[in-house]
Amino acid sequence: MFLENLKTIALNVGILYLIAGVGFIADKTKIFPKDSAKKVIDLLFNIILPIAIIHTFINMEYTAEHVKGLFVAFLCAAATHIFGIAVAGIAFGKRYSTLERGIYRYATVLSNAAFLALPLAKSVIGDEGVFYCAVYVGMFNIIAFTYGIFEISGHKAKIDLKKIILNPGSISVIIGIPLFLLQPDVPYIIDYPMQLVGSINSPLAMIVFGTFLANSNFKHIIIKKELYFTSFLRLILIPLCMLGLFRLCGVTGDLLAAMTISASAPTATNTAMYAAKFDNDAALGSEIAAQSSILSIVTMPVIVALAYIV
Repeated sequence: MFLENLKTIALNVGILYLIAGVGFIADKTKIFPKDSAKKVIDLLFNIILPIAIIHTFINMEYTAEHVKGLFVAFLCAAATHIFGIAVAGIAFGKRYSTLERGIYRYATVLSNAAFLALPLAKSVIGDEGVFYCAVYVGMFNIIAFTYGIFEISGHKAKIDLKKIILNPGSISVIIGIPLFLLQPDVPYIIDYPMQLVGSINSPLAMIVFGTFLANSNFKHIIIKKELYFTSFLRLILIPLCMLGLFRLCGVTGDLLAAMTISASAPTATNTAMYAAKFDNDAALGSEIAAQSSILSIVTMPVIVALAYIV
């Protein structure tokens, strides 16, 4: 059973990275360079991803199990980020500069939940995977706009509490939950366009992701010891610990798989963008995200397959 699950998940991970390869080639051939991809990120984050999440909530069957699952997913997402913050705080202490420490901590705690975990959950689990992972994306945004920018800015950025709620990821969940509970009869003329727009989230996100890989310094990715340590924390230690904790708390099935996918995803691609925004080392942020993404091709299938047998 483990090997069968491993094969299925590895196949889905491989397909997503093949799509990322399209973005890699498009950047190298200057057809779709990284600067253009940055503009598409705004489209993805502000419009396409929220529509995909809301559409999933609208079409998810209302059951007691799904209502309970939403609550459990919120607790799992919160626990994963809190544990990650504790691990990052211990692992990256005063021997690093404040700015360097901020990047490593951000990269350790915050995963690529929206642009890799969500597409993988869709591929492996289906709409139910997106349903649960959407809650994780909402929690990701809360942590990113508070702890994340505080750390990556070298403790200089002011935390805007409005952004905890007023961001596309959180708003889409806030809109989606009442729609899921009320189960409205959405007309086909509205539902189908939402389905079409939401369906491009996964491939477009991976193409954009590929352009960022194309601009990484692969020499640094191979030789920097700190990058391997960060990738170990992000890809192995945190997800395995959380998988064990989730299972001990009685989380099973697709919910366990969805939370494990989110917890085991590589470093968020916006690590480099936020580093640049707050005058930190954007190259280092890009290198961490790139290395953890490459290594996740091996680690994610193994860890997610474990979620189906523990």
